[in-house]
Amino acid sequence: MTKKTLCVRVCHPSVHGMIAIRLPLAALTLLLTVSFGQAAGFSDDFSDAKLEIRQALRGEWIFKDKVASCVSDPGLYLKFKNHGPILRWPCEINDGTVESEFKPQGCERVVISLNEDGHVFRVSLKEEGGGSVFGWIGKSSKENKSQQIVKKGVPSLASLYGQWVKFKLVMKNGAGIIQIGDFKAPIKHDSLAREKGEFTISFASGECAVRNVLVK
Repeated sequence: MTKKTLCVRVCHPSVHGMIAIRLPLAALTLLLTVSFGQAAGFSDDFSDAKLEIRQALRGEWIFKDKVASCVSDPGLYLKFKNHGPILRWPCEINDGTVESEFKPQGCERVVISLNEDGHVFRVSLKEEGGGSVFGWIGKSSKENKSQQIVKKGVPSLASLYGQWVKFKLVMKNGAGIIQIGDFKAPIKHDSLAREKGEFTISFASGECAVRNVLVK
């Protein structure tokens, strides 16, 4: 039986321009499935401290017992222009489900975001006075401000200190359900129907732990 092959042109760092290689068709199919399928959704239980698709930035993140944790460093906070420690993952979803658990302690703010070319959807929890859920219709910019989606009931961080808090967002056709701990509400906004290419969790001051991250 004759094996089918396909000529593929790829970039190589040691070569100017493109080079051509021949791959068996079955191998190419597997390569594309791994490369693009993994980005579509993911799960991270933090059992692998060096998971390739995860970035742990702006602080010293510790991975132990399937939990990622970090203590905010005031010096790094200033260095990164008032941005605290962050975990980020690539994804590729429109409709879907996003889940994670986090445990804040002494944080001024915890921010959970879905981004693409700019911000798309964001939950911002503050130490006092509750939090906000908002989204952008079109690319975020100084001119294109976010629109608030949920105005009442979002918990304050102080009420969540020391607890594992469940975050879940289910999205379909521009509508969905959001859960933050005991708070749960239906939501509707055009940002939910937009393409999302990145999921992030960040915080400012204090310390925060994260576990059981899932995007599907």
